[in-house]
Amino acid sequence: MSLLKPPTYVVEFTPKTILAVLSPSALEGNEVDLDVYDHRDAAQKFEAKGQRQKEDRDVFRVTTATGGDANIYDWNYTILRESADRHRKIKK
Repeated sequence: MSLLKPPTYVVEFTPKTILAVLSPSALEGNEVDLDVYDHRDAAQKFEAKGQRQKEDRDVFRVTTATGGDANIYDWNYTILRESADRHRKIKK
């Protein structure tokens, strides 16, 4: 049995990230800018690129480049959009 590996970088629902995830551009599969943090140390913040995958419309791939290395993690796009929408409503 294979266990899921937790993401190294977690999507942070900042105003920038919320707008990006909910944007028509993200919905169409264009690359958008996101804020992420290191799951081992939430004080370590980074910028990442996110893109809805054309071959699997429910996959949103987040790529974080740090120190020459790229970390890629696939998120469920429906859950990510619902979470962004919830955070948007809370922040109003």
